[in-house]
Amino acid sequence: MIKPIQITIPQPCHEKWDEMTLADKGRFCASCQKNVIDFTKASDREIAQALKTNDKVCGRLYPAQLSRSLVIPKEKSTIWSAIAATIISFITIGCNNNKTQQKQTVVQTDSIQVKKTEPQIEKQSPKIKITVKNSNGIIEDATVINTTKNIRTSENQNGVYEIEASKNDEIEIVSIFNETKKFTVTNNENVVIEMVFAPTPDIGEVKISTIDE
Repeated sequence: MIKPIQITIPQPCHEKWDEMTLADKGRFCASCQKNVIDFTKASDREIAQALKTNDKVCGRLYPAQLSRSLVIPKEKSTIWSAIAATIISFITIGCNNNKTQQKQTVVQTDSIQVKKTEPQIEKQSPKIKITVKNSNGIIEDATVINTTKNIRTSENQNGVYEIEASKNDEIEIVSIFNETKKFTVTNNENVVIEMVFAPTPDIGEVKISTIDE
């Protein structure tokens, strides 16, 4: 089982971002002689990949992106999906050929009993609707994360986010310009979350650590 990981900036740099020169993926700090990667619009997966290849990355991140478990959805294996699809197609073709080759036998009966079956309705997972806003109004660029089920959504309509959630699930809401909000699901009713503007992004060497659950 992969342990959750968190990132922090233990010693923030006091250099001004606007005074740094433009560089690949961010800016160049003349004081530290290092490239500073701008992670403020990066996904958790992009941050984790950058830190995987280099454990001494200097970055710029919002406080809402720090000191929390990164949510990285599992990638589907396209190779195994293709193999599975090929096997299923061969099985389907074989079954159809067998049915064609079989002789049809007609049996006459006095009465035919038809078994009535109830249509099977697929059970849907419970979902909740979350309205996200701050003092300026509705927020439409947030990310809502169910940290218990490790799922996330950024789809919304007029600031309303819908996500799969059950009672006692932990929900985290991240918006790059606002402080992160967390709450525990108590029911499946609509929830309204009021966010507070976050301070300016932190700059410094990014540290990564695993969490024992």
